[in-house]
Amino acid sequence: SGVDPKHTALVSAFLSAARTGDIAALTRMLASDARVVSDGGGKVPAALNVIEGADRCAAFLAGVVRKGFTDEMSVRFDVINGLPGLIVSGPRGLVQTNAFEFDGDTIKAIYVVRNPDKLRHLASS
Repeated sequence: SGVDPKHTALVSAFLSAARTGDIAALTRMLASDARVVSDGGGKVPAALNVIEGADRCAAFLAGVVRKGFTDEMSVRFDVINGLPGLIVSGPRGLVQTNAFEFDGDTIKAIYVVRNPDKLRHLASS
């Protein structure tokens, strides 16, 4: 049940584009009706509303990564709820998970979980 290598490559390219703030590249990788769904559980900052549309998702993601991503953080690929995903950790442990839903070669949805209560089971694994 591993992740499709093609999807891993796409997620990797997506991460690079987000880290360099390449909004044009991000937009190309997203389906026109892509959405970003965040869950902070009310405990950590997260987008309260679902963000929809490739342009808005790309701008949001580039901004979040630019502001929130530091050299101290590490990212590893994993399967999250059956979807290809990223697990982001920082010096104090798990920061968030991102699960990517694909439609062919484009990203249809990104599910970001920052809610500490939902991350706990991952931290121990």
